[in-house]
Amino acid sequence: MTSRHALAVFAALATFVVATAARADPPDFDRPGAGFATTVLPVGTVALEQGLPTYERQREDGYLDRTYTADSLIRVGLGGPVELQVGGSAWNRLEERGQGSRRHAVGHGDSSVGVKWAPGGSGDAGAFSWAALGQVTFANGDSDFGNGARQVSLGATMQWQPDKVIQNTLYANVDRLKGRNTWTLAPTFGRKFGENVVAYVEADAIHDAEDGNELQLGGGMAYTLGDHMQLDAYALHRVGRHGPSVRAGLGLSVFFGNPKN
Repeated sequence: MTSRHALAVFAALATFVVATAARADPPDFDRPGAGFATTVLPVGTVALEQGLPTYERQREDGYLDRTYTADSLIRVGLGGPVELQVGGSAWNRLEERGQGSRRHAVGHGDSSVGVKWAPGGSGDAGAFSWAALGQVTFANGDSDFGNGARQVSLGATMQWQPDKVIQNTLYANVDRLKGRNTWTLAPTFGRKFGENVVAYVEADAIHDAEDGNELQLGGGMAYTLGDHMQLDAYALHRVGRHGPSVRAGLGLSVFFGNPKN
């Protein structure tokens, strides 16, 4: 199944669930920032989190690459502390320049299936909470935009909320691809401004067995629109010699449910 077909199937599932979902509390979205929310969706509800798009700039071996990715994540509440996640990127564009040549490519990326488990607290103010996410990414994307092999990932997010304003998280993850491990450790420090705006700063420390160590610094913000929608923006800049020099993106997240009064 291609990422385009997978997203179409789960978009149809989302449409069905919207018509039948029970009344539920508005969710925490996984976008933006490192890691993911430490809560899951209520049973029988769906959320779509869409990049509009994500931008990445990288210079390597005399080439300058710019990549644009319309990444999508569909979340489905399964009940209890569990939710299903399906991700992919139906549209990608690569612009490559270097050594007197220029080319561009358009195609779709790999698709993924994951399960989030969030047994560790409510995420309310003054509380500690945590969640884990296991994910498999399938090598079904076009050659310019895929991993070229199946990838298995396991991550965890821990969150501390000392009050209703401050929110601090620590994200840890390992990706297993082609017999090599990539480790990520990313603390995030966030603060609410009023009822609708959250801003944060983060540091992503990445160790890749093949490409070496990377450090990305940056931050972002999210703005909620009622109980169903969120807009977000973020940017990260490389510190050091390895990894993309810039990562940035805009996003829209939509909750398909019927919030409680």
